[in-house]
Order: sequence, then structure tokens, then C-alpha cells
Amino acid sequence: MGSSQDIMHTFVGREIASNFSQSDGWAIAQSRTLSGYNRMFVIERFTRGTKETVKLGVTFDRSVPQDLIDLVAASMTGDTSFSSAKLRYEMIVPRNADVSTVPPSWRIHFMNAFLFEGNSLVWQKKPITKPKEETVARARVQ
Repeated sequence: MGSSQDIMHTFVGREIASNFSQSDGWAIAQSRTLSGYNRMFVIERFTRGTKETVKLGVTFDRSVPQDLIDLVAASMTGDTSFSSAKLRYEMIVPRNADVSTVPPSWRIHFMNAFLFEGNSLVWQKKPITKPKEETVARARVQ
């Protein structure tokens, strides 16, 4: 199961990188690991003299656990090392997950690689596309 966790979080790393590109100045650091696959990240950048901070929770659960929401929301209060002019809270969850517990002010990113079909977490692979057969015109030789 350990290698399964590693590969799943490799996909999470790709999801984070697609939303917070290092070429745009984002620095990504894993902050905390909760039980199972639940993780919290702190993502920061300086732009135009302003520090932007995103507190990001990641879960593979069917519904977003309240302890993850509480951890992400509470981790900034009273901590002067995270003083930021622009602070946002966001979550990354599999598609079709229940996000009703996430506060409405938080942004939700849905994973491209994982989704729920019923109560089962499914890895969504890219569809295999076969190249189209090209019709080749052949010259008639007489």
C-alpha cells in the first residue's frame, strides 16, 4: 500500500503544479500529513511586492473530512510567519466527491486523474487513441 500512496500523490503533485506553476513564482511545500491520504500544502509567491499564500487541502475521501478543513483553516491563525496580504483557502478532491462541507469561500479543484463512480475511487486513465488510417491514393500504372 505504501507504493500506492506514493503514486497517488505523484498525481496530486501534477495537479498542484498545473494550478500553481513554479514558472509563475509559486513555491510549494507540504505542511502536514493527516491520516490516510489527506495532506495539507502551503503554496506561496511574491508578486508585485505582495505575498500571496494558498492553504491547500488534498483528500481522496468520498466526502471532504471536517478535520482536514479545520486544520487548513486553523493553521494560519496566530502564526506571524505566514502573514500574507493575499490569503486563499483551496481544496483538491477527486471528481464527483461530496464537497458540501467545504466553506463556500474556498476554491475547489477537481482532480483529472481520479473520480468517484458510486462509492469507488477510480483512476481515470487517458483514453487510448489510435491514429486514423490515412487513405493513400495510388497511381495506376499502365
